[in-house]
Amino acid sequence: MTVNKNLIWDYDWKEADYDTEEFKCWYIARVLMRGSTHDVRNIGFAKIQEYLPKITIPKRIREYWEYVFSLPFIIEKYGEYSDVG
Repeated sequence: MTVNKNLIWDYDWKEADYDTEEFKCWYIARVLMRGSTHDVRNIGFAKIQEYLPKITIPKRIREYWEYVFSLPFIIEKYGEYSDVG
């Protein structure tokens, strides 16, 4: 996963942190709230689907992504989404 340093400027994350679960949850949430389509593409739908149940994001953003993962062509490609969080 490529990290957009413009999205983490206000935190003191080190590159060594990028592989931690804590950073991945935080960064994916940050991308979903403030990132561009390019940032979303860098993470990938499969990774977003995997982490969505684990992250804290505003309700309207979560509902949007749950809708995206309910679309038939997305289910066909990435499988059924299950909010196990």
